[in-house]
Formats: sequence, structure tokens, C-alpha cells
Amino acid sequence: MTNSATIALTTIRPLTEADIEAVHGLSVEVGWPHRADDWRLVLELGHGVVACDDAGRVMGSAMWWPFGEELATIGMVIVSPRMQARGTGRRVMREIFSAAGTRALRLVATAAGQRLYESEGFRATRMIAQYQGVADAAAAVADSRVREAQEADWPVIAALDAEAYGGDRSRMLAALRRVGRTFVLEEGGRIAGFSICRPFGRGHVVGPLVAADAGQAVALASPHVRAHAGSFLRLDTPERDGPLVAFAESCGLSNVDRVVQMTRGTPPATGPARVFALTSQALG
Repeated sequence: MTNSATIALTTIRPLTEADIEAVHGLSVEVGWPHRADDWRLVLELGHGVVACDDAGRVMGSAMWWPFGEELATIGMVIVSPRMQARGTGRRVMREIFSAAGTRALRLVATAAGQRLYESEGFRATRMIAQYQGVADAAAAVADSRVREAQEADWPVIAALDAEAYGGDRSRMLAALRRVGRTFVLEEGGRIAGFSICRPFGRGHVVGPLVAADAGQAVALASPHVRAHAGSFLRLDTPERDGPLVAFAESCGLSNVDRVVQMTRGTPPATGPARVFALTSQALG
């Protein structure tokens, strides 16, 4: 086993495709469920750095994703347990701050990282609850307003997502469209919400899910629950209670964790559509 006393951090450099195996190893080391393909997707959509020791081994990572000129998210911040309490996390974060410029920043903090982020000017804004488990479709609802997305729907989906999230995530949506399945909800002759489900971690994840109210959110989550009945499904939501939470629990998804979403700066205004399920804790 490597003696941590002999490890010295020497380099912070850009994260590249050649680092996927190493950063995937980091996420495995700290118990995250991400597959190598999950890393490839987030790298396709954003930018990152790795921290290397004097032998060139990757010991830390951090990434950021610009969603327009006013907003970005930060995620995939990992420091090997062998390098913790040495300032590595702060160093990689400050590299990201410099790259993101004047954008407002959002991230989801683990309990271990919250104090660091607070010291860098982030404030807690809301809780995110992680629900997961083997899906049971018995509670899934059939709603005539919901249908599979079509080619002509995507500009409307992107506009609705920007309204709910506050940033331009059209590039992210295009990538999710390629790897996932999308449903929309029509009301009054217009698209009022959408949901995407894609492979992630141990199975599939539902998100983003954007809707005007929780009833619409349940209707939009239902086809994904039916599609993945009997297999592992995950949903991360800012909802503390109400119809979507009750639905997730009735579908066999248990609340396994709660984390804090934090913000630095003033993000753009959002609404009336809302994000009911995150794309991921990194991408928001």
C-alpha cells in the first residue's frame, strides 16, 4: 500500500479523455456509483481538472459545466482519501472558479465538503433527496396528456428547461436525448413539462424532470417507472414531501441520502416551470 506520507501533490492540469480510467477509479475509491461511461458523458458536456502527485498519479478531480454566460454548475469534486486534509480540494476548486469567471455557481455538497464550500462563499439554498431502489410499477399512473417526445418538441423542451433551471442547457439536453428516453406532457395545446431517463450508475436515473406542478411530475415519471419495473431506478429531487415523494416511495424507491445544494453569486430568475428531478447532482 502507498504510504500517504510520501505522496506530494505537484500538478493540477486539465482533465482529458485519457484520464477517464483514473478518475473512475477515484469515484470507486470514495464509493460513488458512476460508471466510466457516466464520466465520459459529463466530460463531453463540460471541463475539468485533475490533481496529480509527483509520480503523475491522479489524486483529485473537479469539473464545471457552463449553462450560458450567467450560470454554471460544479461537480465531480473528489480527493483521494490519501490526499485529504492537505488543501487539494481547495486548490482544484479555485482552478474551477477561475475558469468559470463571473458566472453564478451551483453545486451539491457532501457533508464532508460543505465547510470548504462555505469558506469559499457558497450558501446553502435547498436540500436534495436521493431516492433509489428496484422500481415497482403498481403505482404508475396512465395520463393521456403524456406522450413520447418527437423531433419537433426539442426546441420547446429546451426553452422550458431554461425557464425552470435559469440557464441554457440545450447542449446537455441534446446529449441526454442521444442516450435516454424522453416524454412530454401537453396541456392546453402546449408542452407543459418533460422528463428524461437514461442509464446511470447501478441502473437508470430519472432526470431532468420539469413540470408546472407535482401532479404533472408524477405523470411524467410514471412511464419511466413502467419501463424499468423490476430494475434499479434513481430519482434526485428537491421536493421535501408531497405527491412526487409519495409516488417515489410507493414505487419502491427509498430515501437513501439528503445533500445540500449550495449557490455562490446570484443565479438568473426561474419559473413558473420547476425542476422536480435533477439530471444528476453534478449537472443540476
